[in-house]
Amino acid sequence: MIVFLAVVSAFAGGSCKDPAATDAFTRGFAAMQEGAANDALGAYLECLQKEPTCVSCQYEIGWAHWKQGDFAAAEADWNKTLALDPGNSSAAKWAAEAKVKASGGASPATLSETGLRVPIGTKSKEAGPVHLELVARFQNYDATPSSPTDHYDPDVNSPKSARFSQDGSKVYVNSLEGYETPVYDTKTFTKLTTIEHKFTKEDAALFHGETTAWGSAYHEKVMPEDVNVMKGKPVESALSHNGRYLWIPYYRRDFDRGADSPSAVSVIDTTTDKIVRVFPTGPLPKYVVGSPDGKNMAVVHWGDNTVALVDITSANPNDWKYRPDLLVVEYRIDMNNLSGGDRDAECGMCLRGSVFTPDSKTLLVARMGNGGIAGFDVATGKYLGTATGTTTPRHIVLSPDGTTLYATQNSAGTVAKMPLKAVVDALYTANGGKVAVPPTTTVSVGGQARTLEITSDGRWLYVASKGRAELVAVDAAAMKVVARVRTDSYTVGLDVSPDGSQVWTTSQGAHEQGGNSVCVFKVTVDR
Repeated sequence: MIVFLAVVSAFAGGSCKDPAATDAFTRGFAAMQEGAANDALGAYLECLQKEPTCVSCQYEIGWAHWKQGDFAAAEADWNKTLALDPGNSSAAKWAAEAKVKASGGASPATLSETGLRVPIGTKSKEAGPVHLELVARFQNYDATPSSPTDHYDPDVNSPKSARFSQDGSKVYVNSLEGYETPVYDTKTFTKLTTIEHKFTKEDAALFHGETTAWGSAYHEKVMPEDVNVMKGKPVESALSHNGRYLWIPYYRRDFDRGADSPSAVSVIDTTTDKIVRVFPTGPLPKYVVGSPDGKNMAVVHWGDNTVALVDITSANPNDWKYRPDLLVVEYRIDMNNLSGGDRDAECGMCLRGSVFTPDSKTLLVARMGNGGIAGFDVATGKYLGTATGTTTPRHIVLSPDGTTLYATQNSAGTVAKMPLKAVVDALYTANGGKVAVPPTTTVSVGGQARTLEITSDGRWLYVASKGRAELVAVDAAAMKVVARVRTDSYTVGLDVSPDGSQVWTTSQGAHEQGGNSVCVFKVTVDR
């Protein structure tokens, strides 16, 4: 009843200025009255896309997240409401309530001190068939850990993602705020080396004389005379050329505080763990993925609704080059018209997780900010349209047999499942528009479902739940949670070893609490 009264109060207070935004708001309000928080969330996100400053929409999206049990997201929503309307007493009240809910009823300080770090040996409690145990960790918060496999490592600084080498012998962890990628041995749990994403004039050859692409301009007022003298914030990663090369996109260059200028993606030779090539990119390239035929790498720009394709048919990195045209989802965001606010919010479609179809003919891209999965014809670069039905999809993966698509729905805290053929067939009839392809099945894993990976045999899905600070194992066929285990707080990234025996998670941290941790879980599966 609390939620209903709060919604009515805000609705009576007014709607949006933009008619299209008001229409979306009204649909969201109606959905909430029916208890359909998922549908309401999608409508409210559409409303904010039409009018980012609509106070009513920003306030009500908090109740959609509250209804879903994602109290951390609700707190953030109401704090954003206060930024738009500082005198909104309801937003202030419920932001405080959500903060308490998000911390499990305890104060954030108490929870940070006692509940957000888990001891080595922590195990999943479910009866099976998957069993998870924390056997090692690399962290930057305890210089004198009690366990011999709990390693203090200052290079773990807001770790964003993890990637196993193709043979499973190494793991690369991207430390976003450290501008580094420490590399670890998966058998001895020791650090092998640290790759620094820091470039001086002596590194100019890595850039092949390139400072930008597609005419993208630099907007930051305070920047070096040579824009390639910089540090890069590593985000995600992907392997190419049978595991020989590792591609790492940079969230932004260190001097680009507004994240509205060209960033870069580096290429690492995994035989030497040295950077051998750096490409300029568009703004905020958060994701990168390779085509199964080995001909293209897609660099996905969170910052302006675009994707770039790199021709990698040659075995020599010096021969690689961008294909001429950017792939655009609906429209390219003009960096000149940004308000200078939060670029993780001002990201248009907020493009992220991506996969190529097994025949390498179609590229699928998750639209985390506006919902749905966009499609491109790889040969022509044509935007096919968007398959709607998934809300806030962050990460997508294909089953090893190439028949099934899985997606994490961040705000709902769920994993969606759908036949790949249904998605692709629908996209090729969309004519650049939207076509509904609802998931055939979903499973709840908990608030803020982030990275998703599937085992090489296709049996198990592993999901990073940031809201619950858990690693969750899902039976991919039955779409049923089979194991959960606590991680250190703010779990965002993970990868599963090629043989399925280990899962490494990254806990990024937030609000100066928790995080700065890489957890190593041993996986045992019942016969």
